[in-house]
Amino acid sequence: MKSFFSYVIILLAFTQCTSTLSDEQSRQLSECYKTKDYFKLDNLISKITTVERNPDLLLYKATLANVFNQPAESNLLIGKILKKYVHHFNDTIIRDLYYMQEANAYRLQDYYGEYLADSILVTKFSAVCDSEELETHKDDITLFRVIRNVPKMECKIPADATATLKRDIAGLLNVSVALKKDSVDWVFDTGAAFSVMIASQATKYGVRILPGKVRTGTSTGIKVEGQMGLLDLNLGNIEVKNAVVLILPDSALTFANGAYVIRGVLGFPVIYALKEFTIIEDKTLLVSQSHEKQGDRNLALDGQYMLIRVKAGNDTLPFLYDSGNNTTSLSARFFNKYKNDIEGTCTKRNVITGGAGGMRETEAYILDSLSLSVGNSNYTLDSLVVFPSDLMGYDIKYLYGNFGQDYVSKFSEMRIDFNSMNINFLRKD
Repeated sequence: MKSFFSYVIILLAFTQCTSTLSDEQSRQLSECYKTKDYFKLDNLISKITTVERNPDLLLYKATLANVFNQPAESNLLIGKILKKYVHHFNDTIIRDLYYMQEANAYRLQDYYGEYLADSILVTKFSAVCDSEELETHKDDITLFRVIRNVPKMECKIPADATATLKRDIAGLLNVSVALKKDSVDWVFDTGAAFSVMIASQATKYGVRILPGKVRTGTSTGIKVEGQMGLLDLNLGNIEVKNAVVLILPDSALTFANGAYVIRGVLGFPVIYALKEFTIIEDKTLLVSQSHEKQGDRNLALDGQYMLIRVKAGNDTLPFLYDSGNNTTSLSARFFNKYKNDIEGTCTKRNVITGGAGGMRETEAYILDSLSLSVGNSNYTLDSLVVFPSDLMGYDIKYLYGNFGQDYVSKFSEMRIDFNSMNINFLRKD
């Protein structure tokens, strides 16, 4: 009898470890994965015991590790899938795995690894990439070939480090960057894949130019040619060495016939390296080293893109968060979801959008108002632009909008924690 009960216990344990998902669970998980609803996928997976022998669950776990900032863990799971279960998945999903490897390499500053992942995507998976995606990967191969052997960036962050912030004449948040003996205002832009300098500034401050030309996309879809370089800089008492910078022609960041010039942009890699910070009243950047859990995971990363979980009206939807974006706008996916209401009640007009490389005019609808909520914050924005056609890149078309400074500016503090993957906005007490 003793051996029989031992057998039953072992059998039950084994069955629990390898149990299959219900049809409804599988459907929900697959739908979240296909639509890139990472926040809902995270919630569903949290209710399921990890199953090592289930390749679909391994895929979802690898995906969540990727988007919720566990790049090393994500790489381990991807490696396991490619070794044991590669024949279980179609080429589209295997392509996704290499895309995740690319994103993990980017965050780990393994630029040679990103170069290899991009090369595999182009040479082996072009049949399951659309033309825009393929062109972007080819541009990335050129870019990461240039920087594949650069030393890793170093950030020395003292306890409770601070830097000075302010809004410029265009309303964009700027951070004071110390270059040599000068203080230069750079746009603080979480949406920039790398920090950026205009060519005249790169020459003035002795950027170490790397050989080779690169081509990069902009927020307006225009391609701009430039070069890559390395630069040492300071943000207040934060010391940054070997920051990778993209050097663009002065004309690419000059607007209104020279009335407004962006001299530099502090991009995602440096911002990401701060790990945990608070922006206070648009005047102070406070970088904390406490690493205390701040809240639930309402922040995710898709490549270099920051995604936030937003309650918009009665629905919870993923939005792009780009600190270089002044106004909140709603995407073609939002338009398609609420098409009947928008076409029946909203007015149409032409709007101008712009970024590095120039401006463009497009037709859009104007939504009277929309109540938004992030974390513990909430605010109702008026006169939101709804784009009926895609302006976002191929890789973020699944998002419902671009979250802007018109919401952020209504709060005295914005806290971002890449350790807990949490973002929140707070008003003064």
